[in-house]
Amino acid sequence: MMGPMGPTPGPAWADVLTTWEPSWGVDAVLLVLGALYLTGALRHGAWPIRRTAAFAAALAAAVLTFNSGIAVFGHGAFAVHMVMHLMLIMVIPAFWVTAHPLELLRHHLHGSGARAFDAVVTGRVARVVTFPATVLVVYGAVVVLTHLTGFMEAMAGSMALHHAEQVLYLVTGLLFFHTAIGVDVLPQRPAYFARFVLMLVAMGVDTLVGVVLMLAPATMFPAYDVEGVHLGGGIMWVGGDALMMVIMVLLGRMWVSDPSGRVDFGPWLESARRSAITGDDGSASDDGDLDEDDSALEAYNRMLARLHREHG
Repeated sequence: MMGPMGPTPGPAWADVLTTWEPSWGVDAVLLVLGALYLTGALRHGAWPIRRTAAFAAALAAAVLTFNSGIAVFGHGAFAVHMVMHLMLIMVIPAFWVTAHPLELLRHHLHGSGARAFDAVVTGRVARVVTFPATVLVVYGAVVVLTHLTGFMEAMAGSMALHHAEQVLYLVTGLLFFHTAIGVDVLPQRPAYFARFVLMLVAMGVDTLVGVVLMLAPATMFPAYDVEGVHLGGGIMWVGGDALMMVIMVLLGRMWVSDPSGRVDFGPWLESARRSAITGDDGSASDDGDLDEDDSALEAYNRMLARLHREHG
């Protein structure tokens, strides 16, 4: 934040950790969401406790983000603002998605409510917005355009823009992780391989933005202390990549434990693999598991024998 003699240095991190200021509106929303989820989980009868714990963690992370020094100093201090970004776009959404709230909601819907819900989540709009390429473009555009343009400078002088940015980051994070690690009533579940690619590319975006901010000149963000900008870049790079790696480990566990994901390359790569093994032009039906297809196994053995003759 700009002071009378230039940008004001950021607060001590001890102050960020010990300062608390209630955000009554946000807290009321979180309280209602928590009550609804807990009621639904108890009425379900067999709802996994780990999902309820994940939802509680999402709410706790939100309370920390909007009531602690992260919220108090997050508008004027660039580095603290970057912590807020990571909480909104990664931490809260990741916990939220692993809690499966949409699945819990669908379980308790009946009749017209259930039909309306199914129509929305399986509709064309839902398919487009959860398509991996769409999700990646949205994530990359939001991270790049809010950090490497004049947006941060404009946001420094506008609380309304600051709050709009918070909503933007939260929605973007929910969309990204619902597609990347979610199994919660997805209209089209991306292959695990595609999910890993999605997260690796997103990690590259975070790294790029973080490095640029670490090298940013003082003139890039005049409203902020340049040391805070450089520290914020380091938080984006190291913190963002570390969080992504942790979530990718979770995704790896999901892949290993999912029987249907044993050979899961996605429709395009699986089609190419089938074509390479069987020698067809892709016009034939490729339904079923290629690795359990007897005819495909015979074609694979013939291909190996041919290669042995040609190169033996």
